[in-house]
Amino acid sequence: MNAMPLPFRNTRTRFGLIAQSLHWAVVIGLLLQFIWAWRIDEAESIRQQFALVNQHKSIGLTVFGLALIRLAWRFFDRPPAWPESMRAWERLAASLTHWALYGLILAIPLSGWAWSTAAGHSTSWFGALDLPALLPVNENLADILEELHEALAISLLGLAALHVLAALRHQFVLRDGLMRRILGVDR
Repeated sequence: MNAMPLPFRNTRTRFGLIAQSLHWAVVIGLLLQFIWAWRIDEAESIRQQFALVNQHKSIGLTVFGLALIRLAWRFFDRPPAWPESMRAWERLAASLTHWALYGLILAIPLSGWAWSTAAGHSTSWFGALDLPALLPVNENLADILEELHEALAISLLGLAALHVLAALRHQFVLRDGLMRRILGVDR
């Protein structure tokens, strides 16, 4: 059985190569972010912590950029229609969850950048591109932004878990083939 090549653009029933690649690149970036955040807390020295924080910022900016590209692509190349078997409330819940995920994926790096600048730290993308300060140095504001950044990240974990559980429900309980839309496989 020959596999059909994955089209670049979305079809009526599945995401194309570009949307799938952007989706999984963002997923990998987010997983790295949570690993790096944990590693920052476990750093054995200030020097190691500083390096990990800078890497965390760079990965976050990369995820932010990929998410912006993914959103732009979504408007250019509409996603496939929901399966007809999905009820109206399920479609609404799925759509709201997707948009909330996008919102969090964009808000988290912005809050981190704002936190960093309010704390008086610079932000750069892998040392190659220095970003301007978003805010003046303000220790109280930095503390608030740190809490916001962490709360948004925890919210993203919860929403991502809900997203994965819903996808698994479609795959193993409903067996409606919904996951094939984003996995790049026919079976």
